[in-house]
Amino acid sequence: MDDLMTIVNDYLNNELLNLNNLSTKLETKMIDRLFAKKFRKYSIDPQVRIDVEAKLNNIIERNLPLNFVPSFGGYKHWWTPSYPTIDWAEIFNMKFMLEYLVPIFANYSGGGTIEYESEEIILSELNNIPQSGLDEYTKTFRQALKYFNNKQNFVEMKLSLAREQYKSYNFDKQKLLARIEEMIPEYTERFNNYTPEDQERRIQKARTNFRLDGVVNYTDLSDSEKNELYKKSRIFNEAFLDADYEVRGNDFFEKENNIPLLFSFGLGPGGESWLHIGSSKSSMTDFWAGTGILEIRENGQIIERILSRNQFESIKDQLIKVNVNSPISNICKPLTYIYVYNGNLKF
Repeated sequence: MDDLMTIVNDYLNNELLNLNNLSTKLETKMIDRLFAKKFRKYSIDPQVRIDVEAKLNNIIERNLPLNFVPSFGGYKHWWTPSYPTIDWAEIFNMKFMLEYLVPIFANYSGGGTIEYESEEIILSELNNIPQSGLDEYTKTFRQALKYFNNKQNFVEMKLSLAREQYKSYNFDKQKLLARIEEMIPEYTERFNNYTPEDQERRIQKARTNFRLDGVVNYTDLSDSEKNELYKKSRIFNEAFLDADYEVRGNDFFEKENNIPLLFSFGLGPGGESWLHIGSSKSSMTDFWAGTGILEIRENGQIIERILSRNQFESIKDQLIKVNVNSPISNICKPLTYIYVYNGNLKF
């Protein structure tokens, strides 16, 4: 166990958290770097590349600040061992984003940011998640970003909340909820016109994210009542995406020097023209919906993994909890240890 602890801590401190190992070499055009398969993990509609390239060329020609906007839910999924704070999955993603984009920033004179965009403003209503948990996630996420900003000077990393941005539009959560309420009848009708298969797929997404024992306790509802709850949650989410886009779509998502990025997170308005990337070097699972572990293979290779709920449950009895002492261990308890799997994972 002492040997394993040494191996794990050496890797985390000298590899993952060491930013002196960031490559600044840009071996291809910027657009080719953005669409490199090793970072994407997903197939891309050819039109997406055309749209992103046009926007990137305009930014370069005008020497505007180059801002990448990874858009995500802005919370830690309630199933994870670390809820409500971040864990190593977020750290894997932050390092991954730097490895992906530093070669671009190091070779571009206009500067810019990596601006994570959080939509936590309606998650209490949408997924029944207590606001206190959302706030704790925001706090620990920003503390981790501070570490990465202090250790490199290529690009500023930050987290922007929709609720914070709304202030500049003379808008707030109550106005947002009122607008969503106006939209619900139309979006309910639209949902009912989906095919049964599409309806079930959308409801399943809501079912996965909804916390029954959260702000309100819904655990005693019948299965049919729960299903109706999930349906309403999904309709609410679709209305929110459009309502939010009405407020800040043109000024933020479509801003001339902002390039939005998505993970496996569902597409919102305009999102069909956005670039999708992986969540880490080896994982497609969204970092906020998964938990980060280390896989130590038989040949000694160490792989950073972000596991989904089903993946974690399938191997949890084989995981070893290893204590960690690192520069970020003071952020939250889940960063004082990491789960390790010895062997080669099959997913």
